[in-house]
Amino acid sequence: MNSLLVLLQLLLLLITILECVSAFSVGSRTLSSLPSKSSSRTKLFASSADKYNDLIQWFTTSNEQSYISNKVDIRPSTRGGLATGGYGVFANDDLAEGELIFTIPRSCCVTLNDALEDNECGAAFKQLMEKTGPGTDTVVLAGYLVKEYLLLQEYDRRVLRGEKPYDDNIMRRLSKIKFASYLRTLPWERGVNAQEHVLFWQDEDVDSLLKGSLAYEDAIEIRSTVKTATKILDAIISPVIRKARGEDEESTEEEGGFLFPWQSKEEEKPKQEDKVLDGLEDAVQGAMVISLTRAFAVSGDDGKEEDRLEPILDMLQHSESPNISHRCAEDGSIIVTAGANVKSGDELFNQYRGEGDNMPYHKFFTRFGFVPGITEPVANMIAERSTIFFPQRAEV
Repeated sequence: MNSLLVLLQLLLLLITILECVSAFSVGSRTLSSLPSKSSSRTKLFASSADKYNDLIQWFTTSNEQSYISNKVDIRPSTRGGLATGGYGVFANDDLAEGELIFTIPRSCCVTLNDALEDNECGAAFKQLMEKTGPGTDTVVLAGYLVKEYLLLQEYDRRVLRGEKPYDDNIMRRLSKIKFASYLRTLPWERGVNAQEHVLFWQDEDVDSLLKGSLAYEDAIEIRSTVKTATKILDAIISPVIRKARGEDEESTEEEGGFLFPWQSKEEEKPKQEDKVLDGLEDAVQGAMVISLTRAFAVSGDDGKEEDRLEPILDMLQHSESPNISHRCAEDGSIIVTAGANVKSGDELFNQYRGEGDNMPYHKFFTRFGFVPGITEPVANMIAERSTIFFPQRAEV
């Protein structure tokens, strides 16, 4: 009973923190001089060029309404480039103001419905939301991303061993991951597409670099949230991944169905207590960065606002003077047009906003990994104890 109360309290804290975050699309940013947590994840084998070609191929063939203008392409961004791995979208021909650039159907976006209707974990995600309320939307969306990403990693491992997509039932399942091409392009770890975030740092680096700053408490809260989310999602996702890896051949349904961490049952089989699924912590960390920094808030089928990931559009970098505009159509598609006349060779930029444009710079950094409108490297500002991060002390 005490464990139940503790976990429910943690869930309430998790919801409170997440409700303070207004998720919106952001581009990737560089903080190359700060240390990161090393990753033990298996690398996906496609090169950057291959990944983005696959993304475009998937996008244009997955829905007949999908559209990408032949006047744009994906290249290393002017806001980072090959030195940091950052990519963006460029005009390869002149674009007139109002000219259509993208049409992104809702079916190409990762939505909460994808998580709740998932054949493997959807029922458990619904139970989680029923117990904790809509404040856990971000955790559920991240959980769906994690599950699909870990399955994709398993698919890659099997392919590298020489297995074929139709060798057995597991490979047939793994070969049909809906958003595989999109998942490969997302920043699952620090530096991918130049993504920076305090969630990618080691604990000692957060303490040594941010302690005493305005960003420190916020960074600690976000990192604590991810640790709680990892424990919750482990109970939901692990059985599916272990089965795909061949670690657990028995179906959880045959054992009585999904159980939350605080639930128990008679004659429970011995298992590895307190040890989360291999790779899960890093994957949840990456998924939370992706959800917090790239999700767009748009109207869903029922007219309510929903957070969702929108491929291609989320690659655009930030500018205080954007040259594109986008809107949500009645059918849920995102229509992206040129917001001004764009010359061939120019990079396309979006403008990011959050919390009524009044979010303090230090909160932008801890939530999204960069400081908007500031050209000086954030690493320098932290090292120099900039007033953006460190409050000024009154002179005596």
